[in-house]
Amino acid sequence: MINRRELLCKHTMNEELSYEEEQLQLLLLNEMKQLKLNNERSLKQKQDEEYFDALQVDEKINEQKNVVTENVERKEISLEEMRRIRLLKFSQ
Repeated sequence: MINRRELLCKHTMNEELSYEEEQLQLLLLNEMKQLKLNNERSLKQKQDEEYFDALQVDEKINEQKNVVTENVERKEISLEEMRRIRLLKFSQ
């Protein structure tokens, strides 16, 4: 016959395991969120670099065509400004 103390120990042990499992899940979840955030930042940085590289190429082409363009510096620009520049580029 299982005594009461053994049952209490088993019950407590199960609670600890589930608590440990919960903590592990939280740690893994937080790590996944951090990895996702880092990947999104990296992707945005690559997209910005590609955008500015393409913008420089476009400026060189426009200079060859004797078209005066705005002087665009490497700085954070708004989505609206990026859309405006793209519309100008593709409407030519």
